[in-house]
Amino acid sequence: MSQPTSAAPSRKKTTFSLLVLAALTGIIVLLFKDHWAEITAALSQLSAWQVLVVLAIGLSYPLLEGCVAWVIVRSRIPGFRLRQGIDTAWCGTFGNVVTLGAGAVPVQTWYLHRCGLPVGPGVGLMTLQYVFHKTTVLLYATVMLLLQHRWLAANTTGVMNYLPMAYAVVAAIIVVLVLVCVSPLVQDLARWLMRLLPKTEKWQQRRADWQQQLDVLGEESRRLLADKPRCAEILALQAVKLFGLFCLPYLCIRFMGLSPLGFWQVQLLTSLMLFLSNALPNVAGMGSIETAFLLVFGSFLERGEVMSVMMLYRIASYYVVFAASAVGFFIAQRHLGQMGAELPKEV
Repeated sequence: MSQPTSAAPSRKKTTFSLLVLAALTGIIVLLFKDHWAEITAALSQLSAWQVLVVLAIGLSYPLLEGCVAWVIVRSRIPGFRLRQGIDTAWCGTFGNVVTLGAGAVPVQTWYLHRCGLPVGPGVGLMTLQYVFHKTTVLLYATVMLLLQHRWLAANTTGVMNYLPMAYAVVAAIIVVLVLVCVSPLVQDLARWLMRLLPKTEKWQQRRADWQQQLDVLGEESRRLLADKPRCAEILALQAVKLFGLFCLPYLCIRFMGLSPLGFWQVQLLTSLMLFLSNALPNVAGMGSIETAFLLVFGSFLERGEVMSVMMLYRIASYYVVFAASAVGFFIAQRHLGQMGAELPKEV
């Protein structure tokens, strides 16, 4: 597996990605133009402290993601610091946007490699972090759905009636992803399927790369899953991270005085929104969330209201977080320079 010597986003790629992000934002603004008066009126009701609370909760997401990275990487590098875990999270957030959704793991792997972790284990651990995240999303949405399915069934109409089918499809995808990472039987099946690929040189090279990645992933998953207390800690941090994220729409609704939806009802709707967004295409984290948000909350809020809530939610959970990640990525690079040769040792 090649060394990630150029995994850090280039200035040219970053500039292009920012232009794409600006264009996508412009498209969203144009789509909302008929309700812009309602949106600005709702946003103008917010006080300074309310805005700060919403932004602080939005920023808690990458910080908790950094705590998760810290716990996971310490399974390989006991001396890995919390500060480095947070740096890893900033690298992932920044890389995901500036590479238009393709670069979270490569940029994180680049940072971890500079911290002394070999490329293969780095890719494996960051992939497992993603799998833990998806698993927690599935469990969270499932628990919320089991506890409130009667209320949801009695209050949904139209396209939301297809929610159970969409839930089943996304759940199946996540379960397969988890099994590929943790089940030797499914990994053997994946290896067998790889042998069916075309015998051309290009496909055989891909097969070799995928085989190597699967082997490393299997090794890292067995190592990590054998540490049950660590896995429980990871899942707990992931759950707290999602709980904070799912509080955001409720606070937005309450601060704007828009709807009588209860706290746990909004927790359910937001968990389903994030869950369903996994089945939708996105560019740099945009598109899927907006579509799923309008779909899920559109049955409970007026059109202008749901757009107002979504606007504040995305400002807090995406735009401000990305801006912070740009600063965090720069700081992470400075930390790497300060570490120099004093790198922690892998076990």
